[in-house]
Amino acid sequence: MPVRAALALPAMSHQAARSAPTATYETLTAREWALIAKDPDAHAGERYVVYGVVTQSDAATGAEALRADVDGIRHSYAYEYPTNTVLTGDEKAFAKIVADDSFTAKVEVRGSIEYENQIGGETAAPELQVDSIKVLSPAS
Repeated sequence: MPVRAALALPAMSHQAARSAPTATYETLTAREWALIAKDPDAHAGERYVVYGVVTQSDAATGAEALRADVDGIRHSYAYEYPTNTVLTGDEKAFAKIVADDSFTAKVEVRGSIEYENQIGGETAAPELQVDSIKVLSPAS
């Protein structure tokens, strides 16, 4: 099981982008997601449907962000999601989401983000702006 770092996000310097009602979100294969995760800055502004499991949603992430393991396809087990990812969005959208919830989300790729982990190092991860999110399986 992978070691998970605690997230201490820097102050968000950008305004949350709101999608137009007619925005189109592309579906992905696992390989397509891997290419986006490898270089999220090259995909900034692109919109996709992703799946994941929340790994951190607490006072450290704040009300407008959470950390999750994400992929372009839905998996049966939480440990199958390959990419540590930071999701940012509206406080109301994240209000009822907690660690271990599995979800699907319509997102816009913002690029990469660096944050300080629990042991004092820096971690880089893709950053996704959540336009909508739906819990598929709540934490038990």
